[in-house]
Amino acid sequence: MEKSTIKKPDSKTAVIALLTVIAVILFSIRTALVLETALVLGAMTAALFGLYLGLSWKEIESGMINGIKNALGASLILIIIGMVIGSWILSGTIQTMVYYGLELLSPGIFLPAAFLLAAVTSILIGSSFGTIATMGIVLLGVAEGLGVPKAITVGAIVSGAMLGDKISPMSDSTNLTAAMSSTDLFDHIKSMLYVSGPAALISLILYAVIGTFYLDGSANLANINQILSSLSQNFNISLWTLIPPALMLLLSLFKVPAIASLSLSFITASLFAVLTQGASFAEILNAAANGYQANTGLELLDSLLTQGGINNMMSTVAIIMAGTAMGGILEKARILEVILDSLLKVVKKPRDLILISLSSAYIMLLATGEMFVSIVIPGRTLAPAYQEMKVDNSVLSRSLETASTLGCSILPWGVVSVYIQNVMDIGFSYIPYTFLSFLAPVIAVIYAFSGSFTFKSE
Repeated sequence: MEKSTIKKPDSKTAVIALLTVIAVILFSIRTALVLETALVLGAMTAALFGLYLGLSWKEIESGMINGIKNALGASLILIIIGMVIGSWILSGTIQTMVYYGLELLSPGIFLPAAFLLAAVTSILIGSSFGTIATMGIVLLGVAEGLGVPKAITVGAIVSGAMLGDKISPMSDSTNLTAAMSSTDLFDHIKSMLYVSGPAALISLILYAVIGTFYLDGSANLANINQILSSLSQNFNISLWTLIPPALMLLLSLFKVPAIASLSLSFITASLFAVLTQGASFAEILNAAANGYQANTGLELLDSLLTQGGINNMMSTVAIIMAGTAMGGILEKARILEVILDSLLKVVKKPRDLILISLSSAYIMLLATGEMFVSIVIPGRTLAPAYQEMKVDNSVLSRSLETASTLGCSILPWGVVSVYIQNVMDIGFSYIPYTFLSFLAPVIAVIYAFSGSFTFKSE
């Protein structure tokens, strides 16, 4: 193999190289908060170390290209997801789900309903940020009418939004994690469900119990009625529009590849956009490229429905390509190989590998407050170790998601938490009620020690 002709660096040089790359990325993020550029600078730094270690520029380019090749599937999936989201809104799929979800709200079940509504919205649009800024604001207004404390309400909304984001094939962070850990998208989601599922069920029970203390039959549901009225006036609300997501779910259960199932969902949604909403072919193409642009006259609803499009996914595609290019250089220079060899001296069991995955992601998150970096670097570094120990990479991907993405929502200086604080106009008081983010890592650790759901690779 070509790799054997490249001299292996010593452990000290490999650690210095990786830490320097990380330091450059962290400094860049702190300076400008632009992850795409930070990762490109990280790749440049890795290239300099590659030259220092004796690689030719042709070999460095080869490393970058090989790294990017590994993520082309995830990049294509993200592009199609942008098209799917635009088509789902154009066809009325999202609107129908929101309409019937809000109709089912009642004071007695508000907190668990808020958790579930946020989860469903997040699954459909693939964005916890979008869910919090739209459905979250609606639910917060309802909570005020019900007399439910704001901190508990925000905790339930955030838990639901994060749950949906983690199991949605539409989510950019879900696709990024699968790409960085070399895991099939649906395998990652399935593995994530083993952790998120029990955590979600316990959370739901806790919200239901807490909710019994805040019942108020004379709630002011004006916000909901206004949204329901606007939805019915501007769109054709029809159960037929639920066929596209149902089809995608069915195809995924039969293990149809993500690109194929998403493509069929897009085609089906486009057909229903014509049949139920009277959309033209030009509108379908525009929504696929630039996303749906809502103009209902209700600002909150317009924010929820202005989503999707290929162009809105290109930032995440750039992050994936820069991250995999950087990882490709580090692999070509055998820096990751040396670090892996050092790790394997400590790691004796799959349990140790899972615990290292969780802890390294948390360490990166504490240092950066940025979930994507906490996914990219541990993912690229640890994926070979899982292959070495014959543990399926989906165990790595769910460990990274559990620590990085869910952890970012409860870390006070994490980008997700800062976003929540700003959008919801709240301090840190919601954090203790974001049950999902606390329960999921506990379940992951229990699995690690018990060996449960620690899947073996073929």
